[in-house]
Amino acid sequence: MTDTEPPAAPWTRARARRRALLPAVAVFVLLTLGVLVAAGGSEGPPPPGSAAAGYGPDADADRSQSRAGDDDAGDDGAGDDDAGDDRSSPARSPHTVAISTQGGLSDGLAETVGAEEDVEAVTVVRGATLGLIGTVDANGDVVDELPDGWRFPLEVLAVDPDGYHAVLGVEEVLGLAPDEGLLSESSAEVRRLGPGGELRLSDGTRITVAGVLPDELAGAAELLVPIESPLSVATDRYLLARTVEPPDDRGRARLLELAGRGSSVELGGEVPVLRHAAGVMPPARLKAHFGEFAYTDGPGRWIHQGVTWLQEYYTEDSVPILGETQCHRDMFPPLQAAMQELVDRGLAHLVDADDFGGCWAPRTQGSAALSSHAWGIAVDLNVAGNHYGAEPTMPEEIVEVMAAHGFPWGGDWPVPDGMHFELVVDRDLPVPGE
Repeated sequence: MTDTEPPAAPWTRARARRRALLPAVAVFVLLTLGVLVAAGGSEGPPPPGSAAAGYGPDADADRSQSRAGDDDAGDDGAGDDDAGDDRSSPARSPHTVAISTQGGLSDGLAETVGAEEDVEAVTVVRGATLGLIGTVDANGDVVDELPDGWRFPLEVLAVDPDGYHAVLGVEEVLGLAPDEGLLSESSAEVRRLGPGGELRLSDGTRITVAGVLPDELAGAAELLVPIESPLSVATDRYLLARTVEPPDDRGRARLLELAGRGSSVELGGEVPVLRHAAGVMPPARLKAHFGEFAYTDGPGRWIHQGVTWLQEYYTEDSVPILGETQCHRDMFPPLQAAMQELVDRGLAHLVDADDFGGCWAPRTQGSAALSSHAWGIAVDLNVAGNHYGAEPTMPEEIVEVMAAHGFPWGGDWPVPDGMHFELVVDRDLPVPGE
């Protein structure tokens, strides 16, 4: 789980209740998919306790190229930390710092950090998740077009062109008109667009693609726009600063003190992309590896997903300790291996099988942004003692084993989410104790 309290849905509670519901849910999912395929629609299965309603977009609306299990995935650049040109160096330099705070930056932080003696330049990056309903290429040919009520989640970052250029040296932002934007390489791959293409947002705004940047220079944004853009992008997500000398431990502690509780500081080269939530995959990279789905609103935080993505990636399988589980198909090999290692090491008792919070859960985080559980690439373990924001009680052996199999722990986040382990495939993870 991310950014929210544990869900109240009955099928993500105790294992005993989950076992009782799994057969019915599985049958319902299969029946729903069968009906929708026959009808030519693509609405996903409804959230627990809700009824299917209406039909979704055509099958081609969903992006369905998963690369998590592809041995050559790094060769295309989206998951390759060395992708891009020589201009990527400012974003990977330890002189470049990203500061983020859970829920958004505090007022006046940019001015406060900018006043520090060792800081040469500073800029704030805003962010929002907006609805994308269609795209056309540079020739005017339709690439994606969704029916009313359906949308792709699109992460949009907005920057002050002069400030962004001062920190990262990205010249392309300087000439952007309000109705233009830049795509990261991962986003261009998912969108199948290049310069001259057009994105059509659910609020009626149309943005022309002015260029494509390496992920690290675009913050891995699905769309990078100037702050003069007509799009509603108001939350200050993170701050970028360029320093005279790379911050040492004392300098990092000073920046954390200025940023306040729930903040993190990352230096260039420590993570693949300097941005907020840098410990997990940005949405553009997540989609490039695990596929993209269109969705429409369900009750509360729940959503209905496009059937094409569900048919391609939604899977049920047995996992040691946890039993029958619903996840993304590429989630099972590392999750099964991690749980089996715990069994082999005599540590299975550390995972409370009756307190498993689930994997696939099509919902938002409490805002427009979608939870990684919607892709089925995260699990919540030992829920009762590891609620969001509370002091985690997760055994360190579980954290170690999960990290070794590609799952960083939410308990290490500035605001801990101790139950949460999320699959990350675009970098090598440090293993605790090594």
